[in-house]
Amino acid sequence: MRARPRRGSAFIEVLIGLVLLAVSGTALITLMGQTARTLEQLRLTETQTRAAGLELGAFAILNRAELAQRVGATRVHGWSIRVSRTSDALFDVVIATSDTGMVLLRTTLYRPDTATNANP
Repeated sequence: MRARPRRGSAFIEVLIGLVLLAVSGTALITLMGQTARTLEQLRLTETQTRAAGLELGAFAILNRAELAQRVGATRVHGWSIRVSRTSDALFDVVIATSDTGMVLLRTTLYRPDTATNANP
């Protein structure tokens, strides 16, 4: 004798399939929202880094005396810029979004004393 299939089993399978589809759809929508927020934050950080790079370029062309005058922390064009002298010829330049904010760019500039290095 053959066993008869149970009535309603196809309906339960369809319900389980719909529940799985709803759960995976919800997860996908959540993932897409997080991806959009991450991309927006990336665009903002890239824009800030490019603008900070322009500001850093202005410091890169300064000579030793001009860098020595700018030692310390200052606010320029909305940036928190800290210049410190690590040795006689080395200057560290740090550009951040604020005094306690994220550091966007950091570099060390070498400015030798041209008066003592000149050949007689």
